[in-house]
Amino acid sequence: MIIRPLLITAVAVIALSACQETPTETAKDVSQARQEAVQENQEARQDANEERAQAEVKVIEAKEDMANTDNSAMRKITAAESEAMKVAANTKHDVAMTEAKGRHSIEAEKCDALTDMSKESCVSTNNATLAADEARVIATRDAELLAATYVE
Repeated sequence: MIIRPLLITAVAVIALSACQETPTETAKDVSQARQEAVQENQEARQDANEERAQAEVKVIEAKEDMANTDNSAMRKITAAESEAMKVAANTKHDVAMTEAKGRHSIEAEKCDALTDMSKESCVSTNNATLAADEARVIATRDAELLAATYVE
């Protein structure tokens, strides 16, 4: 009689312990998420820098053309500056979104180490933080794009 309850308890303990990550696994997952976020952030920054450099080349070319002709060159400069502002706004948006998603991924790995209500609360807070970050990034980009239209 005593053996059966002990056996059931042992099976339950093993089953429950298999559902939860060990601190070592969590640390490994968090470390991997950080590395992935850093790599993605570096790639996003590099892409952004390349796009900004290309936009700036157009501004320089337009300014050189201005020396040759006044009115059409001024319109070309204005258009190139507006385009450069739009490119900058969009590339900053891309980098900021990549960073926000990287932070979200890292925190998600940390949440996986928790159980029950703690985990639910962690996940909910993490998702809300991502949504707020995304809204802020989009609002910033939209304001910068609007400013670029006034340059035209």
